[in-house]
This record gives sequence, structure tokens and C-alpha cells, in this order.
Amino acid sequence: MPAAPALPELQRRFLAALYDDAEPGPVAAIAGNGLEPDARLRIYRHSCNEIQTGALRAAYPAVLALVGAAFFDQTARGYRRAHPSGSGNLQGLGADFADHLESLSALAGFPYLPDVARLEWRRQLSALAAEAELVTPDAITQQLASGEGSIEIKLHPSVHTLDSQHPVLTIWRYATDPTPEGLQLTGDGEQVVLWREDGEIAMDTPDAASFACIDALLHGKTLGHAHAAAKAQDSNFDLSACLVSLAEHGLVVASPHPAPTRNLRHAADAMPAR
Repeated sequence: MPAAPALPELQRRFLAALYDDAEPGPVAAIAGNGLEPDARLRIYRHSCNEIQTGALRAAYPAVLALVGAAFFDQTARGYRRAHPSGSGNLQGLGADFADHLESLSALAGFPYLPDVARLEWRRQLSALAAEAELVTPDAITQQLASGEGSIEIKLHPSVHTLDSQHPVLTIWRYATDPTPEGLQLTGDGEQVVLWREDGEIAMDTPDAASFACIDALLHGKTLGHAHAAAKAQDSNFDLSACLVSLAEHGLVVASPHPAPTRNLRHAADAMPAR
């Protein structure tokens, strides 16, 4: 009499069957309790598909609107097979959805779609981000005016950026709130900053210099690097005005570690010329 499969093997086969109709699953080990074991497995498979597809629909409403429900659900099934969830938390399910869209030849005629998905995923990340202790505009202004002490610019965890070759925010806004006149695209890309403010997700397309500064700070660059990146876009860039504006929106937070003593007003002076 053959030995029964070990529990990990049963779990692996059951999980594989949830994501792929072609997988038979460990039917012999399933107690039917009034149903055929394979029928019970189909119920689990259907339930798993519906719950996870629903989570993807909720995370990607603009993509859903752009491709339609039938195509979205078909794509979601393929995504689930290619990227089975490793967690019971549905909030992380769609992390690779944009890359999956980019891999589909059927969407080659819609090159903007993956970036729309990337924008929507950043919206979810912003919504779920932790809170942090804020730095007030007055505190930054006083630091700039005094030219003394030290400051490290750390952005709120809800801040995200997306540099797209497509007018991604314009497309997202139309997809989620279409207008009778339709959508007119120029073909220009958009650089988007996202953040959470007053419980809502805000999105904006700042000027190129401000985006460069924010994006550099977001990716852990020094204030000097961020200033230099902005000045490369606009020699008249006002670092102080940008930082105060960020603080006014509640986007500058206290650093958990003391920063080295530094004069903020001249933070970019140490950067090599480019």
C-alpha cells in the first residue's frame, strides 16, 4: 500500500489546483462531506478566483475601465497563474500586474496601459502608507533663515513618483471620470507625484525641476543631489520654495536619525559641477 503524501506535498498540489484548472489537485485526500471531492475542489477554485479577481478590480479601476470587464477578468486569471499569491493579505496581490500587462502581446497597441497600472498601484501604496511625524513649514523656514544647525529632508511614506512616457494621469482621470467630449492626447509624457492628504490620494504633475527634486529625495539622495538634479532642469529653481510647499502639504517628516550638521541654504554647494 503506497504511503500517503506528506502534508507539504498535499498543500502544494492543492494550491496549484486553485490557480490552474488543468491541475487535478489532491482529490483523493479531500473529504467531500456530501459532495464529490473534485466538485468541492472546483468550489474552492472558483471562490479563490472570484476573490482575487475582485481584489484586482478594486486596485485597478482605470485599467478595468479601459479594457472592459471581460478582457480584464481573462487577464486577471492569467496573472493569477503567473503570479500566485504567497500571502493571505490581498493588498499585495497586484504588485506585478503592470509588468504582466507589459508582457502581453495582445496589449501591444496600448503601450500606455502598463503605466496606468503603475499609477494605480502607487495609489494603493499611498493609501496604505504609515503615518509619520511632520515637519512644519515654519520649522523649515526658520532653518533656512538661520542658516544654522542641520536638517535631513525625508518625505512622507505616502509620497510616490511616476515618470511616464505617456500622459498617464490624463488617461487615468478620463478612465475613472469620462467626459462627453472624449479624450484628446498630445502624446507628451507626464511626471506624476502622488501622496495622501486629508485621507484622500492626491496627484499632481509639477514642473520638471520640482519633480526632479522630489524624486531624488524620495529615492534617498542627499539634499545637495536633489538640488543639483532640479537645477539641471531649471537654473532658476527655488529649493526653499519647493521644500516649504512640500511641508505645507504635510509631506516632510522628521528623520528617525540625527543628520550631520549642515547648512541647508548652501547644501548644493558641495556638489561637483556638471
